[in-house]
Amino acid sequence: MKISPSMTYNIITLKNGEFTAKINVDRGANLFSLRNDSKGVSILREPNYDLPLDNPYLYGAPLLFPVNRISGGAFKFEGRDYVFPINEEKTNCHLHGVLHQIPFKVEKLSKSRAVLSYTATANSPYLAFPHEFRVKVSYVLTCRGIKVKTQFLNLSTTNMPVMFGYHTTFNAKFIKGCEPLVRVGFCDEIERNMQNYLPTGKLLDFDGVSKALIDGKFNPLSQPISRHYKCKNNGNIAIFDKNSKMRVEYKNSKNLNFRLIYNGNADEYICLEPQNAMANAVNAPQGRDYGGFTYIKPDRKITFKSEILLLKD
Repeated sequence: MKISPSMTYNIITLKNGEFTAKINVDRGANLFSLRNDSKGVSILREPNYDLPLDNPYLYGAPLLFPVNRISGGAFKFEGRDYVFPINEEKTNCHLHGVLHQIPFKVEKLSKSRAVLSYTATANSPYLAFPHEFRVKVSYVLTCRGIKVKTQFLNLSTTNMPVMFGYHTTFNAKFIKGCEPLVRVGFCDEIERNMQNYLPTGKLLDFDGVSKALIDGKFNPLSQPISRHYKCKNNGNIAIFDKNSKMRVEYKNSKNLNFRLIYNGNADEYICLEPQNAMANAVNAPQGRDYGGFTYIKPDRKITFKSEILLLKD
């Protein structure tokens, strides 16, 4: 999937002390840059919008709805058919939705805070999703990093499924001379068919990679990985630099209790993706309860909270 460099985007810049954050309003309110200027730290993998992007998910922290893959692009809920376009033909799946590429509205803006929203209506629906809804994302830049709150409001008259996540893509070497190690907390490793990347219904015993992740000893530049996990509580996430003793912590609310870990060719970045539902949760072989299937009633909200911090041991 290529993104044309031809258009000029509405970019918001937030500042607080040593930190600067940039948000692309026109591409899903994506937080695509988070830097500590005085320390020379660049936390997120940043796009170059002057060039075509090879993959829109692998820059910044795109909002994904519905998150991950849905087999056949379809499922049933309360007698209703939910049908999404097949946008990954090799797996016959719908992948990640299009929220990440939709322009948002700026509701509030100050030096260190931005609130943005998108509303799906009957006259302007979100794909073929049979619900009116509003998603509001709030960014607050602090003296230690950034707080993110994403809220879905069901404006329809029926219960609305919510499968949401962030495709947060970190620079493995977030500071010059970095020797990175990654820690991810989880309780289950979910086996996937690596031809279509869908869960098989089995859980795996932890191997060396999983144990290294739990212990905070995994080098994201050592080997390519693509892993799917379920965690308890908030499933701590951190990237450490052995040289500077600095670390990036990624905190998430308890309702973001699944993880997708991916690092491409293991040469630049690592995606540490919190999500509230397992891949293909709506058609999960383990059942929807295990898969984290969630819905919200009419006129009700669900809120997901995250925080990215730069700390020093």
